[in-house]
Amino acid sequence: MSSEQKTRIERDSIGMLDVGLDAVFGIQTERALRLYPLAGQKRFADYPALLNAMLVVKKAAAQVNIDTGAIDPAMGEALVAATADLLATARPEAFPVHAFHGGGGISFNMNLNEVLANLANKAGFGADYGSYAPIHPNDHANLNHSTADCLSTGCHIAARAAFSGLAAEVEGLAADLDQLGADWAPLRKLARTCLQDAVDIGFADYLGGVSSSLHFNLDRASRDADALRAVSIGGNIIGRSGDCEPAFFAAIIPAINAELEALGLPAGLTRTDNLFAASQAHDRLLALGASLDQLARTLIRFAKDLRLMASGPYGGLGEIRLPAMQPGSSAIPGKVNPTIPEFMVQCGMIAVGHATAMAMTQDHGEMDYNPWEAVVIVSLLEMIQVLESGVATLRRNCVQGMRPDAARNQDLATSLLPSLIRLNQLKGYSYSAQVAKDAAGDPDFVRRKLAEADGA
Repeated sequence: MSSEQKTRIERDSIGMLDVGLDAVFGIQTERALRLYPLAGQKRFADYPALLNAMLVVKKAAAQVNIDTGAIDPAMGEALVAATADLLATARPEAFPVHAFHGGGGISFNMNLNEVLANLANKAGFGADYGSYAPIHPNDHANLNHSTADCLSTGCHIAARAAFSGLAAEVEGLAADLDQLGADWAPLRKLARTCLQDAVDIGFADYLGGVSSSLHFNLDRASRDADALRAVSIGGNIIGRSGDCEPAFFAAIIPAINAELEALGLPAGLTRTDNLFAASQAHDRLLALGASLDQLARTLIRFAKDLRLMASGPYGGLGEIRLPAMQPGSSAIPGKVNPTIPEFMVQCGMIAVGHATAMAMTQDHGEMDYNPWEAVVIVSLLEMIQVLESGVATLRRNCVQGMRPDAARNQDLATSLLPSLIRLNQLKGYSYSAQVAKDAAGDPDFVRRKLAEADGA
């Protein structure tokens, strides 16, 4: 130890390395920091849902190890206390490893193991950081589980917790659209096919269609999120349950559920039906990513529809008026752009990109273990977060304040083609076709013929 450099020397199977004297992590975390520099990118600590989920697993594991006699009670209680402290008070400086740090998520798990061992040794036994006595990161903080099943289980817990916020926002957006449909029920609008005039419908018809689509996609995603209740804890190495003690295997999931319930997080975990499949692929997480990909594309389409319907105000469709939230040009006075729908489009694009990255991990797993779960969970959490952000601002800064232009919609809904469609219903196709020819594009001529037919 050098007091001048303020470092301590630690040793692992690779060799020796200097670690910051007051660093609560250890040598394997330090190696990850040097091998995978952040360069402004995100750390383990920047994904608190995942960090806290893995802490829940570690806390439950320590408690089960105490209950089954696998660990000295004093050591186990020190580990339980350390995890409880970290769950109660965030310490981002303790978890600095790059979110992508080579395959398998080893640096996530060892960063956590080292921090827990150091905190438990210091608080429980007065030992210095880096001593790893009596509590060792591998022998005790990692007892009866491994990176694979701890990380996988943590990913499922984190994704379920994160999804609940997005689900609430999408439900809220659908409710907003249903309310607008009811408020605007008497008003007709021009529907279009292939961006060409078609027939007239109610605003409730259009908005209700979007709402229904949101519900469909949300229901699908919700089923996929619920499927994440099935976890692989106990399938330590490539799904082998024999790598942990039978008593631990039997007790760990109820213990995790108890911890989740105490924290108010989604619980009800069960063990997956095939631990080897859970090692080979991350199917359940990828299924949720695929559902959210479709949801993102639905949101993009709706946001682009808002841009079109609000285009103008004089040279475009001009059917709705969006709230003016910010100036739209540095050079054109009075210009206001549909920036909130555009933000939603951008959020959707980013989400689709994350979904693509997730899907690629399925192609690149080999044989007994898919090592790309860091890409899966980071992409999924980013995807959920960016979609939730987009939907939240779309609702509050656009949808809830938008209004229809009644006069413009009345004019468009009774324009040439909608009027000819109604005339066709009254007088038949041949008569209406002749009126269309005689009108030569004059909607007022068709309106007069329609009025005559209505009065006949």
